Amino acid sequence: MPSQLHAGKQLIERAGYFAVPGAHLYAVVHEIPQPTASVLLAGSFASERHNTYIPWVRWARFLAARGIEVLRFDYRGTGESTGAFEEMKFEHWSEDIRLLSGWLAARTPKAPLILHGLSMGAVLAGRAFDEGIGDGLLMWSPPLSANQALRATLSRWVGLEQIFKFGTNRRSTSDYIRDFEQGSPLEVDGYQWVNQLWNESFDFALPEALISEESSAHVYDRPVKITRLGKEAAPLATGGSVGYDDLKDFTWLFEPQYEWIARIATDSNRRAGYVTSY
Repeated sequence: MPSQLHAGKQLIERAGYFAVPGAHLYAVVHEIPQPTASVLLAGSFASERHNTYIPWVRWARFLAARGIEVLRFDYRGTGESTGAFEEMKFEHWSEDIRLLSGWLAARTPKAPLILHGLSMGAVLAGRAFDEGIGDGLLMWSPPLSANQALRATLSRWVGLEQIFKFGTNRRSTSDYIRDFEQGSPLEVDGYQWVNQLWNESFDFALPEALISEESSAHVYDRPVKITRLGKEAAPLATGGSVGYDDLKDFTWLFEPQYEWIARIATDSNRRAGYVTSY
């Protein structure tokens, strides 16, 4: 399916703050007049935000250039949003998804709403989808639980920390986990992880029906796509080289993912009696 590029048209990005209980979420809308679909981007965990930010924004712009409105944001207590990270729970971030998806759906009622999550964001988006939110779900590298995502982030951070330490100053991932379990906080890439977050992460899991596309097809009457990202997709996935990853061409990943969203838009518009050309 060929791409619908908005050639010669200025793509509008509006940044602002969205009020949620006790905080304000920094959000950016990639505006499209009469979009064929709307996508809510649920990004990776706080300590991974700086790694994934550039390709995440490029993905939003890729979709907007093809007639799809996109809303991206920072979770409560992370990035440019307000709130104290160490006071946040997974339910707070789930509420962020629910509130923003409701706002986006009301903004473009004729366009199907797609939830798209990356890593931890895939768990959050998947749980919202399981609650009945959204017309489709796209997940990139969804972990089975929030704890699995935290462990991956912690392992990456520990690996970088060990580069600059020697002998008895070098500590393993298991050492830090043991400290967690004994109640000690830990600062990981500027965010203060606390024991409560770690403990809650074990029970905050991806719905069982979303473990695979096959299992989801038996439970939901809405489309689900799961894409496992290898290290060639760094920095959206772990691996790769610092610096080089920011310059990578992600068309090989973006194009087929966009085509899946476009097919949902076409099917939805056809059922609603709208005519969409590509």
